[in-house]
Amino acid sequence: MALISYKKAVRLAIVFCLSSWPYGAQAQDGSPTTAIAADPDRLSEMFAWWNGAMAQPGAFTEEGFAAYFTSDAPLLIDGAEVMRGPAGWAERFQMIQQMTDAVEIVLPFRYSFQQGDRIYTYHIIRSRAQGKVSCMLAAGHADLVGDKIGRVTLVRAEIDPASDPDCWRE
Repeated sequence: MALISYKKAVRLAIVFCLSSWPYGAQAQDGSPTTAIAADPDRLSEMFAWWNGAMAQPGAFTEEGFAAYFTSDAPLLIDGAEVMRGPAGWAERFQMIQQMTDAVEIVLPFRYSFQQGDRIYTYHIIRSRAQGKVSCMLAAGHADLVGDKIGRVTLVRAEIDPASDPDCWRE
């Protein structure tokens, strides 16, 4: 049996997710459409706070993340744990905030739904650093523990910023 590389497996997972979600759907006026519940879920609420904090140096604090996350909540990106707990989330995003000019999670999510204690999402992450724009598609889920997020698992892929209307161009 042939094994595939981890990166190829991630790409296949993204393709699978994107093929089953309405990527690129457009309204009659040509604008992108979004599927999201009328009441924001806990992950959307956290990212709305996160977007505001990203724009304010020093706003990423352990206390801020503790309002949304359990004490041991990890973030897994492409199968690897990149941080854990509110202190880890604050430290990582303080570093990213210092290294970039701007980062934003596009809200509302391109597509999102909740099933039980799991929130599934497909969204765009756009950023600027050192005069360059970058754009990523992200798909994954957040596991809830009561009213807090206990884990976030994402797969991501860079895309050409010119290929999606939600990406920054300059």
